[in-house]
Amino acid sequence: SYSSLPHTMTPRDLVVLLASFCLSCDAFRLPAAGLRLPAGAAASSASSSSCCRMMFGGAGGKPDGEGGMGGFMEQMKAAKDMFNPENMKKYAALGQKIQALQEELGQTEVEVATNEGAILVKITAMQVPLDVKVSDEMVAKGAEAVSAEVAAAMKQAHAKSGAYMQQRMAELYKELGIAEPPKQ
Repeated sequence: SYSSLPHTMTPRDLVVLLASFCLSCDAFRLPAAGLRLPAGAAASSASSSSCCRMMFGGAGGKPDGEGGMGGFMEQMKAAKDMFNPENMKKYAALGQKIQALQEELGQTEVEVATNEGAILVKITAMQVPLDVKVSDEMVAKGAEAVSAEVAAAMKQAHAKSGAYMQQRMAELYKELGIAEPPKQ
């Protein structure tokens, strides 16, 4: 919970954060020729790359922005900002609101009809299928036609519910004043 987090960062906290950052990323990679593996260890990981990364992201004397020290310092600033008490409050509120939004999306029905109502598909905004109805006229067209129409309706319903979910999430982020995560 938020109350158990420190409200200010001490130099010790910064060192711990720096150490965990360095250990969690690939900051200390050595050239493959410099590695000595214990007996029985797979050599494939050592020989897979002869790349050497400099500590703190340096790139052999290149200026900031090209792999120099500036990238590291910006990452440290971002980490410090992330653990800012005000941001922690925002993240806690975001977690609660996301949970409420997930419940809302689970109850919201999205409906798509194709071919003038011949196929009717209902799914939740969380993309859980609820119902598929096929008209007698559509059934009379045969299994292949029904299959194609159902597939088209499901794709449309999936896209529509996904767009609705993204819209609601964007509204939530905007409401809390938090930047949206990058879309993949």
